[in-house]
Amino acid sequence: MSPTRLFFTGNPGEIVTEPVTLSNTSDTDYVFNVNTKDWEREEDGNKVYFDANSLKQSNATWISTIASSINLPANTTMEIIVTMKIPADASTSEITNSMLFFTQIGKQKDIAQQQKGIGIIALFEFGLHVYYTPVGNNVKSLDIVSMEELTDTASTTKKVAVGIENDGNMVNDATVELEFTNTASGEEIKLKPINISMLPGTKQVVLFTLPEGISGSYLGVSIIKMAGTNDLRVGEKDFDF
Repeated sequence: MSPTRLFFTGNPGEIVTEPVTLSNTSDTDYVFNVNTKDWEREEDGNKVYFDANSLKQSNATWISTIASSINLPANTTMEIIVTMKIPADASTSEITNSMLFFTQIGKQKDIAQQQKGIGIIALFEFGLHVYYTPVGNNVKSLDIVSMEELTDTASTTKKVAVGIENDGNMVNDATVELEFTNTASGEEIKLKPINISMLPGTKQVVLFTLPEGISGSYLGVSIIKMAGTNDLRVGEKDFDF
């Protein structure tokens, strides 16, 4: 499926469309049911799903496809047009979001194997993020609000949590980096960057696992690189491990 995210924009009362391409490179025909759900991220980045139109920022009822089920024959590619009807009373400042699912409808021949007499059916489900951004929203901004070492008495693994807030008014994709410099020896430790995507007004805690055996005084520097802009956000803190 391409793309995996759709970004709609427009004015209240307008009808806008975006294409989605589904490709079936197998030798099997598939039939998919089209349905929607709401979702939001918890502060640890975990995504939680809800019934369609149950969250305040939902746009699940705004979107539609021509058919509620799609037949995708073997070795074919199909373009699906997703339509968003922006309500006349839609907010001119708040972003809305939902998830459009393409869920495979199981058939008897889809039974892949038998385990203890129970048929195991392998089904596909593809989720497509759907966002609506009002025309006037154009501020991309993230802020580092905290950098804390997490202590776990049951484990020797050390972690540092970087708290981030989206204080702009757009969906913001970014890369979060964390590096440490030993204040005595000058030794540098650069951890693997972590990618995030945040809705406006949300907070997220990004966890970094530190190398085993790290000990001493370090200057920790976290850097946020936002996609589509040259702006950086930098946070510093002294740590004693």
